[in-house]
Amino acid sequence: MSQMQPLKKPPGFKDPTIPIPMPPRKVNLPPSFNAQKKKNRSCCCRCFCCCFLIILILLLLLVSACGLFYLWFDPKLPVFHLRSLEFTKFNVSESQDGQRLNAQSALGVELKNPNVELKIVYGDTRVDLKGENDVNMGAGEVVGFVLENRKVKVVKFVMKSNELLYDGSIGKLIMNGFKNKNLRVSADVSTDIGVGYKGWKSWKIRVKVSCGTLRLKQIENGATPKCGITLFNW
Repeated sequence: MSQMQPLKKPPGFKDPTIPIPMPPRKVNLPPSFNAQKKKNRSCCCRCFCCCFLIILILLLLLVSACGLFYLWFDPKLPVFHLRSLEFTKFNVSESQDGQRLNAQSALGVELKNPNVELKIVYGDTRVDLKGENDVNMGAGEVVGFVLENRKVKVVKFVMKSNELLYDGSIGKLIMNGFKNKNLRVSADVSTDIGVGYKGWKSWKIRVKVSCGTLRLKQIENGATPKCGITLFNW
């Protein structure tokens, strides 16, 4: 007995048992929602403008305060002079690595505060002594201190060197220069300085001071050249 074939559905037939999907409904937001959104955007703009104006006013006040401070106090940089240099030990010795410079010295740097009312506040101060061919002849450091207005102070640095000389001829050159006092030396000072007035102190800035090349005989004869100052390592 042959099985009955199911009848084919005519074109366009829709099965009533299958639900017809509905298109998404467009939700109409109430006018109050759009108004609140615009209001929030307006509040953000006002807050940004207020913050910008506050920052601008603070910057203007800061610039004005700095200008008044400069006009009132007329701040000046300190003046540095290389005052003295005395070697207590100076010789070149042979080692397994080569020649070495063994030196001990005391270096005096004169500091002058030219300000009428402001004191100068120094941080820890370091000096490096260099010789011919940039040979390191010692380094010394002192702790921070305060130099009152219109005062002069000579700071003493005690230095030692055990420098390895990269060339044997350098040892002979500096020894001959030391004996006949024609050895050229220079000093570089690194420190931080700020200003103070009564109980108030400013922040400190980085300062490098270069005391130009001089011969030992010039220093012994009393030469005290003025040293150059560089701010912020520029």
